[in-house]
Amino acid sequence: MADHMQDEADLEALKRWWDENGKGIVAAVVVAVLGTVGWQQYQGFSASKAEAASDVYASMLAIQLEGGDTEPLQALAAQLKDEHGGSSYARFGAMLEARIAVETGDLAAAESALRWALSAGDTRSDIGQLIQLRLARVLAAQGKEPEALAILAQGSEAYPVAYAQAVGDIHLAAGRTDEALTAYRDGRDLAAALGQYSAVLDNKVRTLETRLPASPGTVTPEDAS
Repeated sequence: MADHMQDEADLEALKRWWDENGKGIVAAVVVAVLGTVGWQQYQGFSASKAEAASDVYASMLAIQLEGGDTEPLQALAAQLKDEHGGSSYARFGAMLEARIAVETGDLAAAESALRWALSAGDTRSDIGQLIQLRLARVLAAQGKEPEALAILAQGSEAYPVAYAQAVGDIHLAAGRTDEALTAYRDGRDLAAALGQYSAVLDNKVRTLETRLPASPGTVTPEDAS
């Protein structure tokens, strides 16, 4: 009898506990199950979106390679921005759009595309730094030199040599040969530190060194012979 009464007491306690907590547990289990299913569906949806964005970008590349009318390419770039604005493909599409605009001489359109690409993601990521480099060159080509140099002054961990070369090119175009030579030398030194050799920078340094008068105390090959 005592055992039976104890069983009834345990059962009653279990009923009270269930009334207080059971519904919450069921709800938690349901949420967990639905969450798992929802996450799987979300992953499938995300993969589908990424594939669609990839297809659009591939179409842009095909149009570029064919070298035909650029209007379809621009339409696809707009589609990427509208439908896949948060994807890397949209940024790549905008960069390709800017490249075509530069080739056709529409620097304003190139700047607009690059500014969109820059705003669509992390500006300090590798892609962001590449976009900044291209934007700086487009701005310089439009005569917006101070803005271009300000972008390049931020430096780049991903493309330090290219940034230095761009700085040199801007100074050289403005006739500031000394500043250009300094930037080219910096770029050449950075390349050497990274275990690289830049024939372009080396040639630019040598060319400018022949234009500038030797600094006091500098020994030229002729003096050494």
